[in-house]
Amino acid sequence: MPKAAILHSLETEPPEEAARELKAVAADLKKVSVSFGALQALKDISLSVAEGEFLTILGPSGCGKSTLLRVVSDLVPASAGEVVIFGKQTEQARLAREFSFVFQDATLLPWRTALENVRLPLEMGQKQSSALPKSDLTPEELLDLVGLKGRENALPHELSGGMRQRVAIARALVCKPRLLLMDEPFGALDEITRDRLNEQILQIWQETKTTILFVTHSIPEAAFLGQRVLMLAAHPGRIHEIVDVDLPYPRRLKMRETPEFMAIASRLRSLLEAC
Repeated sequence: MPKAAILHSLETEPPEEAARELKAVAADLKKVSVSFGALQALKDISLSVAEGEFLTILGPSGCGKSTLLRVVSDLVPASAGEVVIFGKQTEQARLAREFSFVFQDATLLPWRTALENVRLPLEMGQKQSSALPKSDLTPEELLDLVGLKGRENALPHELSGGMRQRVAIARALVCKPRLLLMDEPFGALDEITRDRLNEQILQIWQETKTTILFVTHSIPEAAFLGQRVLMLAAHPGRIHEIVDVDLPYPRRLKMRETPEFMAIASRLRSLLEAC
C-alpha cells in the first residue's frame, strides 16, 4: 500500500483496522463461492485475514464453516472467486507447506507413538522435498509445548481424547506452518478439557505467532479465543457480520465472568439467532 494511502487509513479507520492494514495478509478471499451440484454452500465470501491474527468462525449448522476452511486449504475447489494464501494460489501454498489442518478427529496412526506421530510430516516431507520448512522446536519440544512431556512413547489408545488432540496440534506445528486451520478441534471433548485446551491454544498462538482460523459451534469459545469472530449465515453460507473482540491478551477463563465478555457473547448469540 502506498505511504499516502496508509496515512489516510490511519486517519479514517479504527485503530484495529489500520493495524491489520499494516500487517502482511495471510489469507485473502475475494467473492468466493462454492457449489456442490445444485447446492450452493458458500456465496460471495470476501475476507482478509492479517498475518498473526486469530480469527474464529461461528454460524449455524450447514452454513459452510468447514467448507470455508477446506477451500482455503485446497481440499475443495472454489466454484467462483479467488483465494490467495501469503501471495500464493492455494495449491502453491499447500505444496509450500504454508498451512496445516487440525480436524475434530485427531486421526493419529494407532501403531505409532505420540512422538512418532508428530514426526510423521517430517518423514513424509523428506521423501518429497529437501526444502521442507521445519519448526524452530523439535518434535520433543513441541510435545512439551502442548503439555505432553513424558508421554512421548505413549500409543494413541493410551492417551485421553484431549491428549490425542494435543498430539495432533503438535504434529500440525512441526512443519512451521504460517497458517493453522482448526475445524472444531475440541468439539468432541468434555467441557473441562475443552476449557484447558482453549487456554493452551492461546498460549501456543502467542508463542508461535501463527495465524489461526478456528471453526467452532461454541459462542463462549469463539469470543474467548478470537481477535475477531466471523459470523456466517446459512442457505447459502455467506458473511453475516464480523465482530471485533476488544478483550486483552493473555486471556484467562475467569474473563468469561466479566460484564465485557458477557456483552460480547450476548451480541454473538443475537447475531447467531438472526442467521
